[in-house]
Amino acid sequence: MSTQVSEVSGSQPSLRLRTIRAGFWTLGQHGFEATTRFITNLILTRLLVPEAFGEVSAALAVITGLGLISDFGVQAVIIQNARGDQDDFLRSAWVFLMWRGLLLWAVLCVICLALTIPWVHDLLPSGSVFASDLFPRLTAVLGLSLVVGEARSTAVFVNARQLNLGPIVTIDITCRIVSIVVVFAWALWAPSAWAIVASIIAGEVVRTVLSHVIVPGPRMAFRWERHHFREIVRFGKWVWVSTLGAFVSTQSEVILLGILLSSPMFGVYVIAKLLVDSGELLLSRIESALSLPVLSEIIRKRPSELRDQYYRLRLPIELASACASGILFASGGFIVGFLYDQRYAGAGLMVQIMAIRLALYPCGIIQTAFVATGETRLGAGLSTFRAVSMIGCITGGFFLWGPLGTIAGLSGFRILSSGLVLFYANKRHWISAWRELRIVPAFVAGAVVAKVAVGVMAGIGLSNIANIFQILRQ
Repeated sequence: MSTQVSEVSGSQPSLRLRTIRAGFWTLGQHGFEATTRFITNLILTRLLVPEAFGEVSAALAVITGLGLISDFGVQAVIIQNARGDQDDFLRSAWVFLMWRGLLLWAVLCVICLALTIPWVHDLLPSGSVFASDLFPRLTAVLGLSLVVGEARSTAVFVNARQLNLGPIVTIDITCRIVSIVVVFAWALWAPSAWAIVASIIAGEVVRTVLSHVIVPGPRMAFRWERHHFREIVRFGKWVWVSTLGAFVSTQSEVILLGILLSSPMFGVYVIAKLLVDSGELLLSRIESALSLPVLSEIIRKRPSELRDQYYRLRLPIELASACASGILFASGGFIVGFLYDQRYAGAGLMVQIMAIRLALYPCGIIQTAFVATGETRLGAGLSTFRAVSMIGCITGGFFLWGPLGTIAGLSGFRILSSGLVLFYANKRHWISAWRELRIVPAFVAGAVVAKVAVGVMAGIGLSNIANIFQILRQ
């Protein structure tokens, strides 16, 4: 008879307590990763040229895109499905993911080989990162992370379902430490984009090994049931459409800009994106860790409380999002000038433009409720609209206003897609118009604080990080 993870881990605390614990684990993890990423980024921008960041970012976009367009929502199936914590189902899902990883890497290698064909290579803009002779080799090697990553234990997903994030966060922090050691050692020995590639693969190897060692749950084995595969595909067919749209609306941003922008400017954009994503990544981590498990449980047990519980869950996210957006909008130029040298000066205005989309991030969280209620077809339609609006806004912005127009398009599409999500959520009485407007005062407060802080720092002569070391030496 199939056993369940819950039988091993014992009785569970209340949903509220599990949510609070999961939130603290997620905040602690992000705090560590954001701090180390910030320090690592500052050092690497002085060891590597901007083009190195662009090459790796473009390769990751292609790899992530392949993963998204072939995603059948295995994690969502495990979290949402009543049988998602059964041992035999978890093992079937693991085998499914293993085969998927191998097939994806094979497809990626074919794509990389195609890019080396002269007539295909000549189709790419000569100054773009995709036209680099290094790009196909770098992408094929980095694609090994697909094979390794898909071999991690599916017990990770069922622990996420139960909001038991302690082991997952421990693994993530360990992987981060390993990646940092590898990237610095390689960059000092041979400064190139390969340093970042090696660190990513090393981190994935450690993550996969530890997922089988320290995460509570059944041990994985090459055993599967065909009806489990059919169940995954049946549920995942609309998730696939949804994630296909998610690929276009997230990773196509990097791919399109990699084609439209010159390689040095694309590298500058990557730095600007890293600064904005440092805030959005925290919000995404909290949302992905909490929203689907929490909303799914509420819908299963107390559907009448969905609106109030949703806004209670969202409040800290929207306050952080709007405040961070206001700060970046008011001080993006100063932040870039303070942290980086003149090669990255153009990132300042990009940060200010992209800050607008950060303020709108909370408006899209309610889309998770469509998955939690089984309305995967509507979720797929919303993701498709998001993808189409992304491409339209980026390309339209480029032809109307040039390179900065593409950056403005990144904020424009978020306005359109968020509006449509709120429209359908309002039809189901899941949201409140007044509560949605709470982001406005938080945005203004963040902008005011940033202006005051910039004025103070400029007044005491702190216009660049190097000034701090000069003051300390005096």
